[in-house]
Amino acid sequence: MKSNNIKTHFDRNVFLTFLVLLVVGLILISFKINSKVDCGNPDFKIIANSFTTEDLIEFNSIDDSGVEWEWDFGDKTNTKFQSNVAHQFTKPGTYKVALRVNGQCDVVKEITINEKKELISPELIPNIILPTNVKVGEEVVFSSDAPFAESWQWSFGESLHIDGTNKEEKYTFKSPGEKTILLVVNGDRRHESRRRIVVLDSRGERQVITPRNRVDPIETALDNINDSLVLPPTVTVPEPVVEPEVKKIVVSSDEILQMLVGYSERRLDDRAMRSYFCYSSIPVFNKSGKRYTVNQLFNAIRDQKIEINSLNLRKKEDTGCITSMTIDMKIKKGLFSKTF
Repeated sequence: MKSNNIKTHFDRNVFLTFLVLLVVGLILISFKINSKVDCGNPDFKIIANSFTTEDLIEFNSIDDSGVEWEWDFGDKTNTKFQSNVAHQFTKPGTYKVALRVNGQCDVVKEITINEKKELISPELIPNIILPTNVKVGEEVVFSSDAPFAESWQWSFGESLHIDGTNKEEKYTFKSPGEKTILLVVNGDRRHESRRRIVVLDSRGERQVITPRNRVDPIETALDNINDSLVLPPTVTVPEPVVEPEVKKIVVSSDEILQMLVGYSERRLDDRAMRSYFCYSSIPVFNKSGKRYTVNQLFNAIRDQKIEINSLNLRKKEDTGCITSMTIDMKIKKGLFSKTF
């Protein structure tokens, strides 16, 4: 009987292929393990005076190990890639601000943005001219010298009704005590003026009245007014009132220009300049007369190279604070520049 000899043949190429795949797999596993980033404690801080649609808000990464940053502000705007960035939200609401450090380490914080503030302009508050001595039963003349007033509404604190609608009104108080004089011009309740006076009795003496469960009618009439103004000191005796001396702000166009350059290079923040403004958000005009807010100006120049050809400031004569700016400026981007 003839036997068959079975020979086993091991293909060398197959062995080499398996060996190469094994080595490549080990290399990939080792690379993945070694390339894993230790996130530590990624975090960022939020810097702003207030959080409204009018504010430019700063976001600063505080992770020392970071070399790459990706910012997502949750409002469908473009991603930013610096460690410290500034952003302005255009709509009120709650946003999730996400920061990714080194491509792997994530941190998310919520921020609530409110509507822009309705600022009170002091120059729109009418001045009330009133006497120093007021007695029960005597006719008193009240007036206002506000040049912008076209209509007047007076309340003298003894009823819930409007007591007069003329620029100058006469009134006779029926009872002694402290009264609140209210004047609204042009129907603008936000810029109303209130003054408190003391009505003396018919003998010219001040009476101290302690009412029980008594509600001041003028305060009841003002319950629905949201913005209350700081009242001048109560007139207690007929003495001349000495107005406090207002310290005048002194700042030049060149100084503000240097501050804008410093802000663009991140050497100072906007608070250094806002202290010279009459209001938190003054208007800014370019050389063509187009109007912007100062927050839009700050947002446009942050982390940019700028060239300012001229800067004109408009100020209040009495306080020296800045009410508006006109700027001729170019923002440089590489070989090109864009006019603001």
